[in-house]
Amino acid sequence: MAPRLALLRYASIALLTFLSVWILHTTVDLESGGVKRTHVLIVSSWRSGSSFLGQILNHHPDVFYVYEPARMVWLKFPKEKAGLLHYPIRDLLRSLFACDISPLYEYLPSSKYISNLPFWSESWALCSPPACNALDLPTDYDQPICYRTCGHAPLTSMAESCEAHSHVVLKTVRVLDLRYLLPLFQDPSLDLRVIHLVRDPRAVVLSRMKFQGYLNDEDLIVFREEQEKKKKKETQPNVTQVMGKICKAQMSINEFARQADKALQRKYLMIRHEDLSKEPLAVGKKIYEFAGLSFDEDVQKWLHNVTHEKEPAKKGFMTFVGDSMQIVQKWRKELAYNVVVEIQDACAEAMELFGYRKVRNPKEQKNLALNLVTDVEKDS
Repeated sequence: MAPRLALLRYASIALLTFLSVWILHTTVDLESGGVKRTHVLIVSSWRSGSSFLGQILNHHPDVFYVYEPARMVWLKFPKEKAGLLHYPIRDLLRSLFACDISPLYEYLPSSKYISNLPFWSESWALCSPPACNALDLPTDYDQPICYRTCGHAPLTSMAESCEAHSHVVLKTVRVLDLRYLLPLFQDPSLDLRVIHLVRDPRAVVLSRMKFQGYLNDEDLIVFREEQEKKKKKETQPNVTQVMGKICKAQMSINEFARQADKALQRKYLMIRHEDLSKEPLAVGKKIYEFAGLSFDEDVQKWLHNVTHEKEPAKKGFMTFVGDSMQIVQKWRKELAYNVVVEIQDACAEAMELFGYRKVRNPKEQKNLALNLVTDVEKDS
């Protein structure tokens, strides 16, 4: 079946499937009388620091963490629009929150080992028992060692590991509208909490430019609906066009939470990348309290160390270690002023909503003493 027809068929039965799964898991929860898990979803946009935020929670031993599961959906249906892909993403998230890995067999070309899951070694839970029982595993999370020793753990042990943890944390940059996830908030078998990470779009652009070409396929999906509405031939959108769509999506996520009832509002926390960089321990504590986790001394020590190193300890796509305040200001030194102006125009409303001041000339851009991040209510 062609991907387009397969996805349309999927959308037509999505509601029935979701209801059947909901009834099944609700019945299991009621019959077992077990304690409900806490479910945390990190939403953000590309190159906004969500991988680092995910690692902050991943470093707690009670957390079962999965890095970017929605990516599998976008890879499965590369010719579809982002809006339509929210339906299979929602159901995949629901299954993983319930420790049900059966959908992975549909999305992964080979589903025998944990290592078939993209970025699997970014999860401490998948690098420790019961998922991985290698004899030489360190007591603390060590991604390189995990990658070398845990790749042949069976995929079935992923569900066992999930069930052994009190918190399930999923991270994605591919949820562009929280309205699609409303059934998850309303599901009585889930205790869903959303952490929404935003970042100055000018800094996002600089980071995207350093990985030019890597996000081309994702950009096409993000911008496809816009091109179809205007009946234009599909072409690769430029960074300003993509950022305009992404900024609107981040606004939409925040506004949905603000307009929701009080019960749902309490399940939403907005965090700015800049605040996390400036006060990592204070913001880290807020994140942990929101997730219902203890902010242990080991986690605090790791977070302090990883945000205060002068030089990154490793290079690559997901580099966490570095002087976090230097990273925040980097765009002001390296981004061309004409690009800054374009992004400020495309993301004007989002910048105002999230508390990012515009620069009016190159001199203001280079003046690092000028604070461009205003005080806003960060948790609403």
